[in-house]
Order: sequence, then structure tokens, then C-alpha cells
Amino acid sequence: MAGSLFLDTAGWFAALSPKERGHDAARAAYADAVRRGLLLVTTPLVVAEMHTLIVRWRGPQAGAYFLETVFETGTHTLVRLDEALFQTALSRWIRKFADKPVSLADAVSFEVMRRERISHALTSDRHFADAGFTILK
Repeated sequence: MAGSLFLDTAGWFAALSPKERGHDAARAAYADAVRRGLLLVTTPLVVAEMHTLIVRWRGPQAGAYFLETVFETGTHTLVRLDEALFQTALSRWIRKFADKPVSLADAVSFEVMRRERISHALTSDRHFADAGFTILK
């Protein structure tokens, strides 16, 4: 997707939480993407991770608010996952990085980025760079 930015948990949460390392840069990158009209793309796995972090940080009401409102603006797109995507993520990314602690959520993210032709991710996770993507942090 031309004009898209992938939202990973590490960068997205850093953009929201002032206590996170890299907050100012992540917040600026997120705001710039919104200002430029980029489509912000993520997966249900990332949303689940974000929800967990927000509940721990701000409580269950903030977590519920996040889930209820994040996709109302039209700037965020949630990519649907299916078994074929999981299988490809496993074969293409988990096996490729068998010597690194790449999570299933990251492997699925890499495959979504590859399929959707998204080259940039809002993240501080170096695994995205290892997988050949540009990270904004």
C-alpha cells in the first residue's frame, strides 16, 4: 500500500506513553504520518498487545476506550488474518530468523508488510530492520 505506515506495538505505544524510551521521536513520526495522510496499518495481534499495555498503563477503561476508538477516525486499517498468512509467516519469517527471538506477532507483521508493500514501520524493534524494513522510532 503506497502511502502506508505499519504500526508495531513498540513504536505505537512509545508514541502514546511519555515514559517510554523514544517517546518524542515516536510521537513526532506518528503525528507526521497522520498529518501527511498516510494509512496507518496494523494487525489484530498488535492491537491485542497494545490493549494489554494500555490496560497495564492506564487501566481497563482506557484499554476499552482504545479498542472502541482506534479505528473510528478512518486513518487506521486493521489487516484481517487467516491461516494462510500465519503459515507463510511461519515458513518465511520464523524459520528464517530461527536464531533470533522473533515473535509470531512480528513474523505476521513482516508478512503483512511484504504482502501490502509497506516499507516503513513505526517501531524500535530492530527485528524489523533485520527483516529488511525501514524503522521509524
